[in-house]
Amino acid sequence: MNYYQEFMKHLEREDKENSVNYAIQLISGNELDIVTLYDEILRPALYEIASNEKEQSITIGQEHIRTAIVRTIVECCYPFVIVERSLNFEVHQLNQQKVVIYCPEDEYHEIGPRMVEDYFALNGFETLFLGGNTPRENLTELMEDLKPDYVAISVSNYYNIVPAKRSIEVLRNKLKKVPKIIVGGYALENRKDAAKEMGADMHLKTFEDIKALGEKTNEISS
Repeated sequence: MNYYQEFMKHLEREDKENSVNYAIQLISGNELDIVTLYDEILRPALYEIASNEKEQSITIGQEHIRTAIVRTIVECCYPFVIVERSLNFEVHQLNQQKVVIYCPEDEYHEIGPRMVEDYFALNGFETLFLGGNTPRENLTELMEDLKPDYVAISVSNYYNIVPAKRSIEVLRNKLKKVPKIIVGGYALENRKDAAKEMGADMHLKTFEDIKALGEKTNEISS
């Protein structure tokens, strides 16, 4: 069965109940794991909503409804994230590293980084998601309070690359202890030197990238 096509039948009808039920049944029935659901169904669905390349274009209202449905599915998946993580890690194996994920000012595409939060959680990190449009004026206070080991900044819109760079400048210039800075997101996907260009420490694109970071962190802490 083509899970993606079946899911899109529900989503294109703006059928929230059946869209959510179908996705959760795939997870609860062990037909898909979280990463496969996100990477092969929910992310492509979001890209299709955004690209809107079909002959019959959808309205802004329909786009918002469908995006909200995907957001609901991601939030409903969190208990399964915890269960899946517990199958991979004993409590003492968690790497005890905290990562804060957010989008810079004027970046409102936050479902992708919300999925990324779950990717970090699945790899043993303690995670905190600040959401979209995080004002850089509050960053210093936030980070001094949260004391993360890593900060992950997601940029989907090309116009928000500059605000993201300014956000990183704030972190580097004003924090007493600067966490490792990670960048990612659609706007940086094809930029070979994205980390250097942004002033970050690393550019992560996939679940496998995050998994490798988690394994490296575990090696250092053990």
